[in-house]
Amino acid sequence: MAAPAGRLNLDRLNLALILGSALLAVRWPFETLLLAYAVLGPLHYLTEISWLHDRRYFLPRRHDAWPLVLGGTALILAVATVAAARKTPLRLALEHGALFALFGFALVMVLTPRWRTRLLALLVLVPVCALLTHADGFAASLAGYLPTVLHVYVFTGLFMLVGTLRRPSRDGRAAMAAYVLCPLLCWWAPLAWSAPASAWAGQAFVGTLSSISRLVLGDVPGGAGHALDGPALLTDPTAVLVARVLALAYLYHYLNWFSKVEVIGWARISPLRGALIGAAWIGASALYFRDYLLGFTVLLLLSFLHVVLEFPLNHRTFRELGERLFGGGGSRSAG
Repeated sequence: MAAPAGRLNLDRLNLALILGSALLAVRWPFETLLLAYAVLGPLHYLTEISWLHDRRYFLPRRHDAWPLVLGGTALILAVATVAAARKTPLRLALEHGALFALFGFALVMVLTPRWRTRLLALLVLVPVCALLTHADGFAASLAGYLPTVLHVYVFTGLFMLVGTLRRPSRDGRAAMAAYVLCPLLCWWAPLAWSAPASAWAGQAFVGTLSSISRLVLGDVPGGAGHALDGPALLTDPTAVLVARVLALAYLYHYLNWFSKVEVIGWARISPLRGALIGAAWIGASALYFRDYLLGFTVLLLLSFLHVVLEFPLNHRTFRELGERLFGGGGSRSAG
C-alpha cells in the first residue's frame, strides 16, 4: 500500500539526513559531535520537554512527571557531587541502580495511576536494581549507556521503526537500512578520511564528551577505555572510530527530532513559550562557545532530565512495537 506523499518526503529527508550525518561524522568526527551537542542539543532538550509537557509526558496525569523530575535531579546532583571522589563499587552500584529504578518506575507509572502500587513497586525496584548492577558488570555498563548511546541511537531507531510499521513504504525501509548500516560505514571507512581534531575540538572534548568515548571504549574489543587520557582519545585509532559513530548518533538524533515538523507542531507553540525557548537556546549555545566545559556542566541537568522525562514514551513505544510485531495492533504513542 502506498504511503502518503508527505510521509514519503519525510522518509526521504531522513535518508538524506542520515547519509549527510555519516559523511560529516567520518570527515570531522570530533567537531561534528561537539557542535551538534552544543548547538542542536539545547534546542532539542527545550523543544522536546515542551512537547512532552503538552502530552502529559505520556502519563495518566501531567503532575505524575514530578517524581521523575525530582528523582532525575537528585540523581544527577548526587553523581556530580561525588564526581571528584573515589567511586567505590558500592557507590557505583547505587548510582546505576537508581537510574534503572527510575527507568522501571516510569513503566510502573505508565501501567497504573495508583500511588500505593507505584510506591510499593519503587520500594522493590531500588534495592533489586542496586544489587543487580553491583553483581552484574553488564548491567552496570548498560546503566551508563541508558542516557547516552541507548537514548540517542537505539531509542531513536525504535521510534523510526514504529513509524515505518505504522505507514510502510519503500523510502521508510531505505531510511531504516541506512540507519543500521551508516554506523558500520563510520567504523569501516579508512582513518585517513578523518581530519585531525582542531585545537578547539581537542580542548573542548576533554572533560566533557570524552567520558562517553571512554565508556564505549571500555566495551570495545581492543579498546583502552579509561586507560586513555584526553589527548590520546583524539589520536588513538579505535577512539577516532568511536568518535565517528558517536558523532553520527548524536547529530542524527537531533536532526531526526527537528525533521518531525508535524509531530512537534512548531506553529502550535505559543509566542511566549517560543520566545523563552529561543532565548534559552541562544544563551545555552553562547555559554558552550564561551567555555565548553562550563556549558556542559550548566546544561547537564537539562540534558539528563529530557532523557528521564522521555522514559514513559520509551515504554509506550516498546509496547506498541511488540503489539505491531507480534500482536497485529498498537497504539499511536511514539513520536
